[in-house]
Amino acid sequence: MTIPPLSGTEERLSAFVCYRRGMRHLLSTPAIVLYLSFIGFGGFARESGVDLGHALAMTGLIWALPSQVVLIGGIVSGAGLAAIALAVTLASIRLMPMVVALVPELRDRETPRWQLYLVSHVTAITAWVFAMQTVPSLPRYARVPFFAGFGVSLCFLNIGVTAIGYSIAGIVPPLAAAALFFMTPLYFLLTLPSAARLLSDRLALVFGLCLGPVFVHVVPGADLIWTGLVGGVGAYAIGRYRRRAS
Repeated sequence: MTIPPLSGTEERLSAFVCYRRGMRHLLSTPAIVLYLSFIGFGGFARESGVDLGHALAMTGLIWALPSQVVLIGGIVSGAGLAAIALAVTLASIRLMPMVVALVPELRDRETPRWQLYLVSHVTAITAWVFAMQTVPSLPRYARVPFFAGFGVSLCFLNIGVTAIGYSIAGIVPPLAAAALFFMTPLYFLLTLPSAARLLSDRLALVFGLCLGPVFVHVVPGADLIWTGLVGGVGAYAIGRYRRRAS
């Protein structure tokens, strides 16, 4: 359930009520897919020899499943601290454009900065797609608490889900555990088009799908960076040109 726009006679809802309504989406399809993915991550962390406390800290502090996998991969391979930090940073920098696009949709004139910092931390692909689909229809005052109800609660819940995945590692067949990792990217590959409202957004999806296989062979190991750089800049340039032309 979302929050209908205010009319002149409707009472302004409290932040707690808006937060609680955001929490009602914690059983939505995107959230459930993410829970399954973090079960797989918990098992992966245990099989890699990572302590439970460290695995839980990764979920809460990094809050980006690919970056968490990169971190564990670096630890297992014995890479140096600087190399691991750089790899995790490069894997996470893809979230910055999401934050830049989302914060103007969320904030109100009275929104404290600390609240924006908090919701920025939990802005990963699941929460971003959810927010871009739901918050534009909400009154400005309700957007941050509503999104926090979903995003912050989702982060804390998945810390617990990581612990569950860690504890049942070895029970789930390896093939099933690997399949859990692929559920999130597959789901969002199918749902991201619904959140792409601008031409540049849609072009970025198309360019990413087309350029990814090319750069895998041209620059293996840096293919994701070059796909995002070339595809993203190209999509932005074409979208900007079309807006100016119209």
